[in-house]
Amino acid sequence: MGNTKDRKWLMLWLSYLTLIACFIPYIGYSTQITQLMDETSISYAATGLLASVTALVGGLILPFVGVLVDRWGARNIILLGLLISAAGQILFAYMPSFSGMVFSRAIVGLGVGLLFVGPYTMAAQWFESSKGIGSALGVMFTSDGIGTVFALYLFSFVLAALGWRDGSAVGGLFLIAVLVLSFFVLKDPPHIRKRERTSSSPAERFSLKDYLNVIGNRNVVMASAFFIGEWGLYAVMAYWVPTILMEDAGWSEGVAGFLASLYVLIGIVPSIIFGLISDRMGKRKPFILLAGLWMTLTLAVLTFGLANNRYELVAWMMPLVGLGVYTGMPVALASAVESVGMKFVATANGFILGIGFLVGGFLYPYVMGYIKDTTGAYTVGFIGAIIATFVLNFVFALFSKDSKEQVITGKDQALQG
Repeated sequence: MGNTKDRKWLMLWLSYLTLIACFIPYIGYSTQITQLMDETSISYAATGLLASVTALVGGLILPFVGVLVDRWGARNIILLGLLISAAGQILFAYMPSFSGMVFSRAIVGLGVGLLFVGPYTMAAQWFESSKGIGSALGVMFTSDGIGTVFALYLFSFVLAALGWRDGSAVGGLFLIAVLVLSFFVLKDPPHIRKRERTSSSPAERFSLKDYLNVIGNRNVVMASAFFIGEWGLYAVMAYWVPTILMEDAGWSEGVAGFLASLYVLIGIVPSIIFGLISDRMGKRKPFILLAGLWMTLTLAVLTFGLANNRYELVAWMMPLVGLGVYTGMPVALASAVESVGMKFVATANGFILGIGFLVGGFLYPYVMGYIKDTTGAYTVGFIGAIIATFVLNFVFALFSKDSKEQVITGKDQALQG
C-alpha cells in the first residue's frame, strides 16, 4: 500500500512535467511575435491565425481524445502527444513559408490536444481511490502557471540568444527528452490496467449513448462553457498582451513575457487551495460562481486600463483575472468528472477541454488580431471578451448542481438518460 501511495505522487509529478513541457510548442514563440512578423511580413490577423490553427486542430480532436484514453490508456496518449508535439515544434522552427508554418502549427495542435487530456486523466485515475480528485486536479492546474512562466519567460532567453528558429528547435529537443523519461517511468494505475483486462471489448467499455449522455450532463455543459471563456482569455493573455506591452508600452520581451505569465502564475495558490476546500466541503458551485463574477469584474478594469493607455494597470490586473480563472477551473472540472462517474472521466475531460480549446482558443486570438487590423486598437475585442466572460463563466454556472448532490441522486443514473 505504501508503495502505491508513493507511486501515485511520482505519477502525478511526471504528468505535471509533461504538461509543463507542452507549453513550449503551444505558446513558447509568442515573445518573438514581433520578430516573426518582421521576418515573414505577415499581418496581425495572419499572426493570430498561427495561434488559432493550433487551437482549432487541438479542439477538433480533443473531444475524441478522451475516448482514445479510455480505450488505449492515458500513458500511451501522453507518449504519442509528446512525440507529435516535438515533431511539430521542430518543423515550425525551420518552415520557410507561411503556409508551412500554419501546417506545422496544426501538427503542434494535434500533439497539444493529446497532452491536454492524457496527463489530467492520469492524475485523476491515480487519485481515484483516495477521493482526492479535486486536490490532484488542483495541483495539475498549477502547471498552467509554471508552464507559462517556463514558456514565456525562461524560454524567451533561449529564443533571444539563439533566435526564434534555432531556439524553437531546442524546445523540440526538450520535448524528446521528456518523452524518453516518460517512456521508462510513466505507468497507468493498477486498477485501470485491471479494468482494461476484465473488459471484454472496447464496445463494452464505451458506446455512443454513453458519449451523448456524458456531454449532455448539466455539469459537463457548465464546465465546457467555463473552459471556453478560460481558454479564450488565456490565448489573449499569452499571445496578444505581450505584444501590446512590447509595441505600445515599449517594454522588453523578458518583462512582457514575465508579466503575461503572472496571469497563470498567480493561479497556483487558489488552484490547490480551492480544489482541496471544495473536496472537504463537498460543494463546488459557490466557488465557480464567485470565480466567474471575479473574472468579469477584473477583466473590465483591465480593459479600462488598456483603453486609457495605462499599461501599468493592465499589468496589475492580469494576475487578478487569473486569480478568478484558477479558482474556478479545477472546481468546475472536478464537478463535471464526479457527475459522470470515473468510468467516463477521460471522455468528459476530452469534451470539456476540447470545446474550450476549439471555441475559445481558436476564436479569441484570431478575432483580436482581426479587430486590431480593422480598428487599429484592441479595445473593442476586450469589451467583447468581458461580455463573453460574464455569460460563459457566471451565467452558465447558475444552472449547475453541486457534485455531491449528483452523487447522492445517482451519478450512474444520469448516464442512463
